Amino acid sequence: MMNRDSPKGKDESKLRRWVANLQLESWQLELLITGFSIFLLATGIGEYNEINRNIQENKLNPGANGLNPLLSISINFILDTIPIGMKFFLINLLIHLLLRGFWIGIVGLSSVSNFIDYDKLGFKGKFRKFMPENVRSLDELIVYLDKISSVIFAYTFLLVFSIISVVIVFAIGMSLMSVTVILSTSQELTVWVGILNLLAIFVVLFYFILAVIFFLDTLFFSAFKKSKWFSVLYYPIYRVFSVISLSILYRSIYYHLITTYKRKQIVGISFVLVIVLIVTLKADALDVNVFYPERTNISEQYMVDEVYDDLRADDHFIHRLSLPSKYVENGFLELFLRYNPKDNGILELLCPDSYKLSPEEGVMQGFKAGMKAQMDTTLNVDELIRDKNYEAKLIESLFCQTQIFEIYIDGELYPNPEYAFKTHSSNGERGYLTIIDVAELGRGKHLLEVKKLKAGGTARLRGVQTSDLKMEPMSKLNFWIQ
Repeated sequence: MMNRDSPKGKDESKLRRWVANLQLESWQLELLITGFSIFLLATGIGEYNEINRNIQENKLNPGANGLNPLLSISINFILDTIPIGMKFFLINLLIHLLLRGFWIGIVGLSSVSNFIDYDKLGFKGKFRKFMPENVRSLDELIVYLDKISSVIFAYTFLLVFSIISVVIVFAIGMSLMSVTVILSTSQELTVWVGILNLLAIFVVLFYFILAVIFFLDTLFFSAFKKSKWFSVLYYPIYRVFSVISLSILYRSIYYHLITTYKRKQIVGISFVLVIVLIVTLKADALDVNVFYPERTNISEQYMVDEVYDDLRADDHFIHRLSLPSKYVENGFLELFLRYNPKDNGILELLCPDSYKLSPEEGVMQGFKAGMKAQMDTTLNVDELIRDKNYEAKLIESLFCQTQIFEIYIDGELYPNPEYAFKTHSSNGERGYLTIIDVAELGRGKHLLEVKKLKAGGTARLRGVQTSDLKMEPMSKLNFWIQ
């Protein structure tokens, strides 16, 4: 037994008193963190959606060169799940703030009076015995609410981290699955490729089975760790997935809760919080416009503001195409068609010479060019860096790339449109600009339709072939000549 007068015993006693004082004053920290978190979440969800939209528009295009489509989908899944976790976090913190506010009100009331005079109330019959036995005193209510508020505060962080764990584990599994898709769609279907594909499928299935076992153990209050024989098999699974799911960061909270509180209490609180989240999400998705059509970009009967520069919000990206306005005043229609990295596989097939059009102007290349120019004064650094035939390559590449589009005005194919590369002023979207003379069409409403060569998702995974290409409608929109 350790002597309390020893230096180590004094340090532990001092630490215990410090922790005890911190626990008594923890409600102040809870309110401070809750209020600050609510403010950040309420203002940050919109900002995050904008950042997420920017990332997905410019960096995570499935099918782009160098980016595995399923890996891109996995990352998008994580990014799209974060706002749900943020809303769940916000709801729980609001509940915590409400309970803490109620708790503070009870504390203030108890300082005035802490006694309920049941004789003065004059209850009769069974109420005379039932009410004093089942109505908590203010002191008991203060302790009870304090405990519930602290549990919800800690439990909120536990649930949010648990959701993050599930998303991460699922995203890793989807990334592993991409290997099987690539092997199964490989053009070289040899015996070894087939064996590797079967092995990869087995690894993916084994991974998901182990992941399900890991999360079931968590849901069933560590039941697998209590099994005499299965715990031996489960131990390596637990160690691996503890790292993959990042549960090592929050498992202390989990074990504290399941050992301190009854299972039915934990299940009850979880059920209530999940119901609140589901109700909130359903309320956001509630649609009372049952007679209004689904939004579409390929119908002239539906006006989409995002395709007109003067109507599109500043934080919205151009997804397919854009016109300056739905009204044409000078007889020329400016059509911007966005370059989509999803089409890289198609462009690689049709325009292989257009790959890596941007000249590489790295530090070493510039240094070497500068050294050559110093040795030979007749040479120019810019000429050494840039390809002399670069302009001709641009013209040839522009013509080739824009062959994937077909433009129709009032149902008739517009012949030989002239294009130019353009970076749009909206949000820096890259694409192609063509200016169409529509002065002879006459005043009034007209229909612009754009078709585009497309290939299926499977074709993009294994490599696009000519037989995969099909010209399909991309967008229809109206414009008016004044």
